[in-house]
Amino acid sequence: MDIFPDMASAGSLLSEEQFLCPICLDVFTQPVSTPCGHNYCRDCIQGYWHSTKLPQCPMCKHKFYRRPDLKVNTFILEVASQFKRSLSALYGEVSCDVCNGKRVKALKSCLDCLASYCETHLEPHQVLGTFRKHRLIKPVMNMQDRVCKKHEKLLVSFCNTDQMYVCQICVKKDHKDHHTVPIEDESRERRAEMERIEAEVQQMIQDRLKKVTEIKNAVRAEGLVMELEQEVDQLRSRSTELEQLSHTQDHLYLLQSFPFLSTPPATKDWSDTSVESVVHVGTVRRAARRAGSQLEAMIKAEVKTLCETEFQRVQRCAVDVTLDPDTAHPKLVLSDNRKQVHHGDVALNLPDNPERFYPGISVLGKEGFSFGRFYYEVQVKGKTEWDIGVGRESVNRKGGNMLNPEGGYWTLGLRNGKDYWALTSPPIPLPLVEKPQKVGVYVDLEWGQVSFYNVETGSHIYSFTGYSFSERLFPYFNPRRNHGGVNSAPLIITPVNV
Repeated sequence: MDIFPDMASAGSLLSEEQFLCPICLDVFTQPVSTPCGHNYCRDCIQGYWHSTKLPQCPMCKHKFYRRPDLKVNTFILEVASQFKRSLSALYGEVSCDVCNGKRVKALKSCLDCLASYCETHLEPHQVLGTFRKHRLIKPVMNMQDRVCKKHEKLLVSFCNTDQMYVCQICVKKDHKDHHTVPIEDESRERRAEMERIEAEVQQMIQDRLKKVTEIKNAVRAEGLVMELEQEVDQLRSRSTELEQLSHTQDHLYLLQSFPFLSTPPATKDWSDTSVESVVHVGTVRRAARRAGSQLEAMIKAEVKTLCETEFQRVQRCAVDVTLDPDTAHPKLVLSDNRKQVHHGDVALNLPDNPERFYPGISVLGKEGFSFGRFYYEVQVKGKTEWDIGVGRESVNRKGGNMLNPEGGYWTLGLRNGKDYWALTSPPIPLPLVEKPQKVGVYVDLEWGQVSFYNVETGSHIYSFTGYSFSERLFPYFNPRRNHGGVNSAPLIITPVNV
């Protein structure tokens, strides 16, 4: 349910003021909650406390004799992020980052300042020598996504070895022996690929329009014609998106958008459909109505074909996933290639760093994802318990964890060797006919979707949909306790065979 039907109207369920930090009067950034129940941007409240001898709440003046250890409130973060996107959609523009507390349209975004400016605040870039060398582009949202999270430098290259964007420091250190190219070069190659895809989409449109004319002129087949015309509308929409993207000068935006637009929309193969086949299908359907079992078999076969096609499309989004030892619970044993994990009986002597899970028997993937789509597969053969899926970067690593979307997890679980659950609030039982030996995990960050598949059968198990991902997601693994060897088999990240 959308709680932001009309942000600007007086009758909104939630008012705009509820999303503004009381200190900076702007929409919350990294919101935190004080023990007295008030909310602030993390940097705002920390800056306020630096200016006072005794930390207190700026709103109610409640005094804290010890400065609270504040954590980002993920719920408010999600709602505030959705509010920002709703405002963007409502006003159709990117706001100036300098005009705090106001919505002033940005004229340009600066790749060097990593900020967007209105006409007034853009003036230094037009008159001052230092700023005139900065790279200006059309206004874009989320400039922070263009910065390396590790070194806080602009992302300038693409590493083909690890399939990720990197800054100049990354190229010299962590990726010095990898195949890296400037983002502009990678953008040029993707642009050429997009032109090929757009031509393919245009040909698909023409083929379907020709088929519509053929069927309309020969026989009454409203159902087929409607299906073809719907596909034409989808293909035209994708063609427009590709054309708009191909003209952008923002190389990183093009690369980030490319995975979503790199394949045409899922459509039916109409090559074998002709006037004769339409008449033949009509005959078959009439016969099927006289024999319900035959019709059921045909429907099942068609559904199976559609599922296989969808699963093959999902597998094309495969990424290389390895386990991050810095996040692993002390009793988890990782293989040397960091592709397998199982629960051991003895805790390893490991540093208790903030990233490490404890007491939760968990480990995350090494690389996180903040845009696009990704897919990976995990062998669960021989196990009686496990949890796999994805988790937010900000999930609580210490203390108890609730595996559900409210806690920052989108996971599937097995208990007692036979009971499968979608770990929602509350968990949903999944009466699976076939016991999966290998599970595929697919994530579409733009569409807010996390789906699970039985790899052997190519069948869909469960999907979380309608979520808003405002931060990086990491593959999540929990092999559960070994229970005296009963559940000692490892979770194994396996190669994807497309």
